[in-house]
Amino acid sequence: MWNRNTKWRQGSMISVDILRNYNPGLVRTLHEEITHLCVASYDGDIVNDNMVLEPMVEFVGAKNVSDASSELTHAKHPSILHLECFFDGKPAVMELHASIRLAISKHNIIPAMQPDKNFSLDEKAKVILQNWLCSRYRREALPRPFVERTMGLWNYMESEGRKYAANIMGYWLDYDPREEVDDDVPYVFSLFIVYSIRHHDAQDQAEKLALEIRNHFPEWREDLKRDKSRDIELGECRACGEDCFTLFDLQNCVQVDLDQVKFLIDQDAEERAEQEAREQKGSVTLI
Repeated sequence: MWNRNTKWRQGSMISVDILRNYNPGLVRTLHEEITHLCVASYDGDIVNDNMVLEPMVEFVGAKNVSDASSELTHAKHPSILHLECFFDGKPAVMELHASIRLAISKHNIIPAMQPDKNFSLDEKAKVILQNWLCSRYRREALPRPFVERTMGLWNYMESEGRKYAANIMGYWLDYDPREEVDDDVPYVFSLFIVYSIRHHDAQDQAEKLALEIRNHFPEWREDLKRDKSRDIELGECRACGEDCFTLFDLQNCVQVDLDQVKFLIDQDAEERAEQEAREQKGSVTLI
């Protein structure tokens, strides 16, 4: 069964009900909303019949949703992916959850447990799935001082940047230095807004967003220097088509997870509030 003729491939989908019918123990821990499992294992690992080297097939939990959210497509979110696919030849959307992982021994996947033949992915969707599966480990945690100094940018992206999410595939940063620094050391960074070439107005939207960021940046920088005597420099901010963002760019840049950045900002705000509360409590004079 585990050879090049197997029907199992990365991206194959199987109904949880089928697994439950043959071996309920395999899926007993899954939430009831998860209706399918999507194969996350690499094709070469799947077809390897050496049970010592590759004894398992790894799956991620999935469920059908009515519409794709633009913020969850193209591997923009590291934990959830809305993947466009086909069921019975009709367009559909599956929501995949990276945190719901299930490794099943190849010995427990009997011939009766076959991938759903009515489910299929085109080549574009397969690439998106592959990028998403590895993006969880490819994203770099940004230094907190860098996030603090670019607060104006991230607040703007939260309020305005998401308006362009439909046709934008993601945001990539190149910044220096790559570690936490003292207040007197400036950060220099560049931002690349990568858009899909499959949408006719995507380039205009990405270029408009890049222009708005460039125009607002001097104001954000001055506010930072005035309030905290720290500095941040913008090298370039430009829109890039997916066909022009090269492997070299990917190797030298890190993808931005806006939700992770927002978490750091909220966390900093909570810590500052707690610190102010402690200081106020300590300043009370008891009589």
